[in-house]
Amino acid sequence: MENIKSQKINIQQDKTPFIYVIVGDVLNALKAIPDESIDCVVTSPPYWKQRDYGVENQIGQENSYDEYIEKLVRVFSEMRRIMKRTGTFFLNIGYKYLNKELLLIPELLAIELQKNGWTLLNKIIWAKPNAMPSSVNTRFGNVYEPIFLFVKKESKYVYYLNVDKLREKSNVGNDDLMEVQEFLGMRVYNSILKGKSEEGFIEEITTNDNKIIAKVVWNDGSISFEPINSPNEEGQQNVVMFCPNCKLKIESQIDFERHTKCEGFPVPLLPDKEERNIFADPKVEYLFPEINNKMNERKYNGKFLLAPNNRGASPGARKSLFGEYFVVQRKYKIYQHIVAKYLRYWKEKTGVKIEQIDKIFGYKDTASHWFRLDYGSWGKGGSIPSPSDWQKLKDILGFDEIYDRWLTETHLVLQTVRPHPKGRNPGDLWEIKLQKVSDAHFATFPEELVRRCILAGSPEGGIVLDPFAGSGTTGKVALENNRSAILIYIVLAYLDIMKKRCKQLDKVFYVE
Repeated sequence: MENIKSQKINIQQDKTPFIYVIVGDVLNALKAIPDESIDCVVTSPPYWKQRDYGVENQIGQENSYDEYIEKLVRVFSEMRRIMKRTGTFFLNIGYKYLNKELLLIPELLAIELQKNGWTLLNKIIWAKPNAMPSSVNTRFGNVYEPIFLFVKKESKYVYYLNVDKLREKSNVGNDDLMEVQEFLGMRVYNSILKGKSEEGFIEEITTNDNKIIAKVVWNDGSISFEPINSPNEEGQQNVVMFCPNCKLKIESQIDFERHTKCEGFPVPLLPDKEERNIFADPKVEYLFPEINNKMNERKYNGKFLLAPNNRGASPGARKSLFGEYFVVQRKYKIYQHIVAKYLRYWKEKTGVKIEQIDKIFGYKDTASHWFRLDYGSWGKGGSIPSPSDWQKLKDILGFDEIYDRWLTETHLVLQTVRPHPKGRNPGDLWEIKLQKVSDAHFATFPEELVRRCILAGSPEGGIVLDPFAGSGTTGKVALENNRSAILIYIVLAYLDIMKKRCKQLDKVFYVE
């Protein structure tokens, strides 16, 4: 066991999963971890007045729950320093009764954390179908605990959370989805234009290599040819970027965070370009040559007609009021900061000023946002040029074509109520059974609960932290899912339990 005092521990940089354990006071242990090194935190601190572990500096035996909350806020404030700006923090904490009164300690702690630099994304309810039977008859038994999902307040626009890893089979069918012929005559809106929304309708439909292509006639008389996105696909496709410098593929925002030292610009790996203007080819067989406008059918007379502003974000309300229609969307997900760095390079190379660009476009204080890097984790000031503005900008700055398709290709996405193509969002109610663990830690996370948090909250190969590690469940699950873990615990006696459950402890450190 290595005794560390003021120095930081050295975290290995290769991709082999590891488990480090730091034994000692949690605040001192956190101070030994390097800045911005943790991808995800999954933890359950000792509950107030629940267990006495018989060691100095333990948390949970404070004289008041206010003091308990204050101490945890200090711990998690130090923890913010070591979390990456894209990191996630899952916090499980239980309720406590005092003099027959329920204390809302979890919610009170969550509020204090919000005041101290954290953004609360979710309160997940962990429902226990096999909760311990209760003998009380003066109130209802407790069969759930909250799991709070936090991110750093400055990171609330961009953080790592892969909901797709937890999606469930949807119970909603596709029986009510429209047939292809019903697309004819439907409205189309293009809202990615600067300062306006263009409207048109679908005049003709045909196919090309199993792709549905729509001929859109716009209100100004212009015509465009747009592929229709399959309802079995997401509205915007993920794009893998290839770095010519180090030959690595970059597949997520997290990969960009780790990939900052290479020169040049990563190249998007896009599918083969599809042919769109194919209606003039006499070999093409029109599927549905007559326009069949469905816009005025099935008139709506419900409550939202009287107060349309009260529809909120409800897809069902929007469908009732406005029917089904298409919008023009970019085909691919765009990493704004990569585009901004690319445009900065060409602006500096040509010497063109931002004021000149605005003047050429006839804009006021617009072009500067295309060059800003403070998007997502760094704020929300950056923006992406529209496809038409990108082409004009290319004429001004003279940049190459590597991002042309990525930035300008569009398709039509049907605005309707339908299940997500990858399955149902698991929601914020998780029914997970309590799990018995031999070797006797007083309270253990169910492995399934930890697995969900780790899979959704951290990238493969990332580092997970549990500052109140107990029997080491977080480390065990992290290792089983190709993540590394740093476990902190104040009770030396549980080191053998951690070693037995995790199968490997690569390094063990000790702090006062």
